[in-house]
Amino acid sequence: MTLAGLGWLPWRAALVLTAIALVAMTALWLIPRTRSKSRILGEIALILGLYAVWQVIGSLSKAGVDQAADAGMWIADVEAALRWPSEAAMQQMVLGNSAIVSFADLYYTSLHIPVFVVTLAWVLFFHRRDWPFARTVTVLLTGACLLLQFKAVAPPRLLPELGIVDTAAVNGRSVYAAVADANQLAAMPSVHIAWACLVALLVIVSARTSWRWLVIAYPLLTLWVVVVTGNHFILDGVVSVILLGAAVAVTLLFPSQRPERLSR
Repeated sequence: MTLAGLGWLPWRAALVLTAIALVAMTALWLIPRTRSKSRILGEIALILGLYAVWQVIGSLSKAGVDQAADAGMWIADVEAALRWPSEAAMQQMVLGNSAIVSFADLYYTSLHIPVFVVTLAWVLFFHRRDWPFARTVTVLLTGACLLLQFKAVAPPRLLPELGIVDTAAVNGRSVYAAVADANQLAAMPSVHIAWACLVALLVIVSARTSWRWLVIAYPLLTLWVVVVTGNHFILDGVVSVILLGAAVAVTLLFPSQRPERLSR
């Protein structure tokens, strides 16, 4: 399996595209009649650059590997004390159905980045007045996730005590086998959940149809997927939602960053 099969863009390619976008932006800016269009390329360059930084920093945040298992078990103990559903029990419900497990693995490896990128592009090109909100929340949320991930935390699938199967490794769709230097100990918080919740938020804020509320199913399904594949604890997702709330709260402090709905 390759990065292309995952729907992921290698960080080096992202940097090359960033440079191309910046050159094109500069060229358009030098021509008065195309100057307004150069801003779109600038925004694209910013997102591509942030994506490359996200991948690079994610591969470097490996400090405290020896304590990663202890941190993971601490999360499991907290969830048990709160009487939350067991990740092992949730996985056992689907392990006997190979079609469901394959679907979950494919979902985990293939939809994470493409859905997020398409949503950002949709806001940028079709809901331009909401773009500052989308951009700022994306930067704050992703940055907060990366900061927390410098604390190494093992995912459930790497904790034998929990009896959870690494379904992607069994089915040959492991992200960590395909991505060089991928950090397997950055389970807290879940960027999958963070970005899925942000996708839902952007659709709800920007779309004009009452059907937009159906998008809430996307982060809920994503939470189920990351749990039954053994990649995250439920608490990883809860923390991601809290970080999203904080990123939105900070963004809304600045009138220029507020989406059109709230500006009205």
